[in-house]
Amino acid sequence: MRLRFGPFTLDLESRQLTSGGREIHLEPKAFELLSALVLERPKALSKADLQERLWPDTYVAEANLSNLVAEIRAALADPARAPKFVRTAHGFGYAFCGEVVPLTDPGEAPPVRKASESSDGLGAWAPTGPPPPRSSRVPWLVAGVLAAGLITATVIALRRDGGLASAVGPAQFTIAPPVNASFGGPSRPGSGTATQLAISPDGRHIVFVARATAAFQIWLRPVATLEATPIQGTDGGTFPFWSPDSRSIGFFSDGKLKRVQITGGPPIVLADAPAGNGGSWSRENVILFAPGPSQIGLLRVSSTGGIPTVATTLDKTAGEDVHRWPHFLPDGRHFFYTAVTGPCCPASTPSVIRIGSLDRSGADQSLFLAESAVSYGSGHLIFAQEQTLMARRFDLDSRQLLGDAFPLAERVTTEQNRYVGASLSENGTLVYGQSGADVTRQLTWFDRTGRRLGTLSDAALYTGLALSPDEHHVAVTLGTGRPENVDIWLIDVDRNIRSRLTVDPGRDISPVWSPDGTRIAFQSSRSQQPVAIRQTLSNGTGADELLVEGPGNFTMTPSGWSGDARFIAYTTRGSNVSVLPLFGDRKPFPFADTPFTEGSAVFSPDGRWIAYVSNEGGQADIYVRPFPGPGAKSQVSRDGGSHPVWRADGRELFYLAADGTMMTVAAGAGRSFDAGMPRALFQVNAWSGTNNQVYAVTKDGQRFLVNTTSQKTSGVEPLTVVLNWTAAVRR
Repeated sequence: MRLRFGPFTLDLESRQLTSGGREIHLEPKAFELLSALVLERPKALSKADLQERLWPDTYVAEANLSNLVAEIRAALADPARAPKFVRTAHGFGYAFCGEVVPLTDPGEAPPVRKASESSDGLGAWAPTGPPPPRSSRVPWLVAGVLAAGLITATVIALRRDGGLASAVGPAQFTIAPPVNASFGGPSRPGSGTATQLAISPDGRHIVFVARATAAFQIWLRPVATLEATPIQGTDGGTFPFWSPDSRSIGFFSDGKLKRVQITGGPPIVLADAPAGNGGSWSRENVILFAPGPSQIGLLRVSSTGGIPTVATTLDKTAGEDVHRWPHFLPDGRHFFYTAVTGPCCPASTPSVIRIGSLDRSGADQSLFLAESAVSYGSGHLIFAQEQTLMARRFDLDSRQLLGDAFPLAERVTTEQNRYVGASLSENGTLVYGQSGADVTRQLTWFDRTGRRLGTLSDAALYTGLALSPDEHHVAVTLGTGRPENVDIWLIDVDRNIRSRLTVDPGRDISPVWSPDGTRIAFQSSRSQQPVAIRQTLSNGTGADELLVEGPGNFTMTPSGWSGDARFIAYTTRGSNVSVLPLFGDRKPFPFADTPFTEGSAVFSPDGRWIAYVSNEGGQADIYVRPFPGPGAKSQVSRDGGSHPVWRADGRELFYLAADGTMMTVAAGAGRSFDAGMPRALFQVNAWSGTNNQVYAVTKDGQRFLVNTTSQKTSGVEPLTVVLNWTAAVRR
């Protein structure tokens, strides 16, 4: 039987779709779907009916039917908004709406249609004679091989009880962010905005962090459905992890470790965790967690709460700063964790992946070096090597690595704190997030209304900027070459020329100008040396000068230089603000040293106040405190804020809101601090993947130089779900 519509001919016996004598390729299921719609025209067929026809006795995710319709529309050049052939019956299913002409060969009778019953009880039409041959009822249709070695499939099959069916081959599909939301997590010093996710041990549910309004929440997405919903009580939640029975999750928010059931109910506070960096929940209901922010090992606590006790101890002789990202092995006694030494990335001293034990018998076992978290599942551990997701076989009995590591996916999302946006279930499902291609950034001038005034220098991967006091030069952080060398560069504003300032092969970042414009302070990470703050002359003459070295390998990120040139404010350990005097014994002293995460400290022009970022309220906000103190602090921002900058006269304080809006607050920064209500100036797409400064303001507060990007830096790439991923490895 051959049927013609438009320029196309559908041959049901040879199972071919042609146009002008040229065959148009359709996957087998897409051909069956098109055939059913054409034969039943103009009747609309329900999604349930179509799914039963295409995948009898098997539940499938609705996305697979949508994908087949999209494949058909692409083959027919048929736009969904103005269809000529396949229309959507909204809330019901699909129908064929084109004019069809049966074609008969000599001696062939025209087709006859008869009524039959569809699975939804409505009248359906079926051709007489034998039906077109069904493809195999195997629940997976392997459609191709991914570049990373995983195999793509078009069908995701599910058992009737909602669990994943056994797969004869690997299969892949993607999950987009919720409507008007984006994947990611709250940015904080030493962290980032990578996609935070976890798949349940039974493989039925995925949780992820996303922001739909001003607040981040943890969302729940059953694998078998197309919709995700936020879990109540998880506002500001980060780094979720699952209970062993797949009924609850643990997470961090408001400086606490919490748990909540996925079916609903209020969250339960288990322990203090000022800057939580990972947790894991054993079958014996022990939770390991990294409370943060630094100078501490892992703690353990009962899943019902209680007083935490020490689970791991830092190796001070090796210069370890913190232990993060615990992950229990199936025996519930042993666990992976990452022993961190120094800032990332690259790290001056590599981090170590270790195996610890709740029994604490002997020294922890070191496995290998990696700036990464590690997870286990299906006989393999996974970790990140730069932005490549890697896997390696692991023997549980001997707790030894087997064979060589091999790549699974590129551009996996990671953070400077070694987090990896990937997760494994116990039944062979892999989920990971991917970052978009690294988009170059452009230094762009705006006025207070957001009107674009022009650009400065060439587009490049700038990660920080600082405008000189005379506004004739801009210092930027920029990596160049292969292997990458990160240095401070200067841009001449008047001549639009960019030139390198620092030349050491180490990593020089976070420039800050002295008040007279003759010097620039910056963080320096150099081989076999502690992380330090150095300064150099802005005219490029002479050698740079060491100002202060960090204890161990802590970050030492300068952010503000006082107007009298006597003090430099900086963030140390990625979480606390200290001040370096440039006179006397030059002994640093703490300014904001709390269990919370603080950073981005800048002096008011008169030197009486410091504005900084803190997450003490559960999210990053702008606070102002008198310097050097004592005195009460004032919260300036509402609903989140980062990257504070003072106007030159101290009468205005700018910051970026959580949604990227440039905000202003009228300020009285004399002997007393008085702040007005925050007011939005303009929306700007600033690249904010760093806690270094990403914009500058002219002295009169009328022009803004912003490190802009052409796309949002929050996670818009879909999540990738791979079922039975180890089948590809065995092949």
